[in-house]
This record gives sequence, structure tokens and C-alpha cells, in this order.
Amino acid sequence: MAHARRDEPLVPSFVVKLNGRPLVADLSLWIANVVVEDELDLPGMFTLELISRETEQGSTAWTDDPRLALGTAVEISMGYGDDRESLIVGEIGALEPSFSIAGPPTLIVRGYDKRHRLNGTRRTRSFVDQTDSSIAEQICADAKVAVDSTETGVSHAYVLQADQTDLEFLMERARRIHYELAMDGDTLRFRPVATATSSVVTLTLKDDLLDFRPRMSLVPLTQLRLLGWDPKAKHTIIASTAAEAEAGAAGGAQSAARHTEAVLGTMIETVTGTPVFSQAEADQMVVGRFNAAALDFIRGDGRARGRTDVRAGRVIRLDDLGERFSGEYYVTSAVHRYSRRDGYVTDFRVRRNAS
Repeated sequence: MAHARRDEPLVPSFVVKLNGRPLVADLSLWIANVVVEDELDLPGMFTLELISRETEQGSTAWTDDPRLALGTAVEISMGYGDDRESLIVGEIGALEPSFSIAGPPTLIVRGYDKRHRLNGTRRTRSFVDQTDSSIAEQICADAKVAVDSTETGVSHAYVLQADQTDLEFLMERARRIHYELAMDGDTLRFRPVATATSSVVTLTLKDDLLDFRPRMSLVPLTQLRLLGWDPKAKHTIIASTAAEAEAGAAGGAQSAARHTEAVLGTMIETVTGTPVFSQAEADQMVVGRFNAAALDFIRGDGRARGRTDVRAGRVIRLDDLGERFSGEYYVTSAVHRYSRRDGYVTDFRVRRNAS
């Protein structure tokens, strides 16, 4: 992808498509700011800020433009020059004008990726003898959301969605087994948290990285133990895991659990009160919880010159930050901002389970 370079600067640019067609100049030239928020725990969101053209002879306010209707399909790409990459495919969900005696109105066009379709009506329903991946496929089919689901393998005798939106329910099921709901264009990926994938870009303060603020803290456990009850066999279910279960150590020399063990010794956390109905379910859940906790070891946020490859659900590498904080980080959110005044910048949040 194209990116900003100090020795060969490129002009930041963006393209907005409505219902698959690029905006014509009469509208695109009036867009002052574009923001795309790429999240793992929430539907991705975009905002377009349009300044008014009412002072032009024969023009009308953007608040009445028929092209900007609720539900209109929107795709936003950013980059440099003619080299751009799609950042979000979504739908207009809100129109937010601002009226003032000081001048013509402005308009914020706000929309979301298709995960917003899962975030509406609260439901109560049950799923019998299904895996979490098949549950995700059924729910997404009902909401008309394309899904690519990674097989979870463990079948559940009975799962209840109790007065929850589809998104709340799927996020709860995903967190139990260290899965995530990531968007790829208009397709939802129900998949394991992708910390073990290869980094897509390396950033340093010598090139596109502008600033980075990490925080390292001990994770208060080195082992996790789960106690449950098998209602059919009438016996206790015990599942446990230790430091070796950490997934994707982010290229660090020592995992989060090993750091804690070196300082505090063995720290065993026991989980009770969480309903499980089989040994396989308990084993899957305890590993998922352990890996989720390990990612709290290092949290950080930073800013870079606009990079479309810094996306939620990807691994990036940050170098020249010393031995302790250099390495691979998992991106949990990225905000891409374009403005006529500041150009294109990317803010991001990351997590890491080793150092």
C-alpha cells in the first residue's frame, strides 16, 4: 500500500462510494472531515462532515439531499494519491445536522458496518446441540450478514440467548473461547483471536510512527482452574491451564504468566459459577479465559501517519522502542482520520502478552 514518506511525500486522499458508485465532485468536494473507527468489540463506525453550500445560487442544503438517505450503502477508502484501500463497508445510520443563526447548516453523516444489524432487537431463544460457530452462522443468516465462521468443535447441548441483542450474545459466546467478531469488508469473521498471525507492518519513530504510550503491568495469575458440574453424569468437571497455554507470545522472550511467576510466584485463579455441561466445553473455556487475561500484560495506544494496514484484528510490529517494548502487538482498535487541515493520521490501541 502507499504510505507517507518523508523523502517523497504523497498527497493524502479518500474516496466515498454510495451504493457502489463514487461520489461526484459536487458532493465530495464539500466533505471536510472523514473518520473511520475500526473496532473489535463494537460495530465499526464512519462519519462524514459536510460543510454547507447553501450560499451557492440554486443549491440546497445537504440535509435534504436524497443521496444521503438512511440505509444507503457506503464504502470509504483512504490512502495517498490514487493508491487507496477500502477501510469500511457499511450503511448510513444517522444524519446529524447543525443549524445556527451564524450561517448555513452543516451535516454529519454517520454509519456503521453490518455488525450494527446484530445490535438491535433483544431476543430470548435457545439453541440445541449446536457449536458456537454454527450458532454464529444461524444468527448472521437471520440478520442477512455474510459470515465466515471458524469451526469451534465443541457441541453444546443447550445454549440460551436471554434478553440480549444478537451482538451481545455472540460477543459473550466469543469471549468464552477467546474468539472475536472481526469485519472484513462486508463479511463477519467469527474466529479465534488472531494474535498468532504474522505482523502486517513494522513501524518506528524513524518513519510513520508518531508516538506510542504503552503500559506494562503484572497479570495476577499464572494458572487458571475452572470447576463445573456435569448434570447428566452427576460429577464435577475440572479444567486447568498454565503458562504453556498462552497463544502467540508476540515475539517476546518471556510470557505474561512467566513474568508474574518470577515476581509473585504461582498464582492460581479458580473460576466457579460459570455453567459448563461437558469436559470439552470446560477445557475450551479455561484456555480462552487464560489467553484473554494474558493480553492485559501490555496495553498501549499510539498514532501514526495514515496507514490503512493498521486495522483491528491484525498484528503490527513496533521497533526501536528498547528491548522491553519492541515487538509484535495485537491491534484492538484503529481510527483513521482525514481532514483538509491535518491530512491523514491513524490512531490505534494495542495489546501484548509477552515482553
